[in-house]
Amino acid sequence: MSGLAVAAALATTVACNQAVTTTSPSTTTVGVTAASVTETMAGVLPVGGSRFYSFSIAQAGTVTATLTAISGDSVPGTVVVNMGIGSPSGTTCSGGQTAVQVTGDAGVTSQVTASEQPGLYCVIVADVGNLFSPAQFTVSIQHP
Repeated sequence: MSGLAVAAALATTVACNQAVTTTSPSTTTVGVTAASVTETMAGVLPVGGSRFYSFSIAQAGTVTATLTAISGDSVPGTVVVNMGIGSPSGTTCSGGQTAVQVTGDAGVTSQVTASEQPGLYCVIVADVGNLFSPAQFTVSIQHP
């Protein structure tokens, strides 16, 4: 085997044991023991409305959705909205919702988690009557 062929084979073997990172549109880290994907959901939450984002998971594990930012005209960073992890159902996302906020003193968390099996899921963000104008928001979703 030529030196070039040995070097290529060695590089391929080494690459199989290293973490692989994809930066756009999501980050995937594949290690020897487990895989984790981080996806970003960003949009505008209308007054009295909701927005959802669908994603698939290939193996059972924990899904964590974190409200990382919310802002807009007359929208304080401490505003409380609802967020949940569920299953797509027509034009919405079914599933329970929990009050979340990015920062503040309402005593609520910024994230929700769920243990899920392989399949299609979604994260929903909804106004609970606290918005007086549309809010730009960002949610980070980590899953297997």
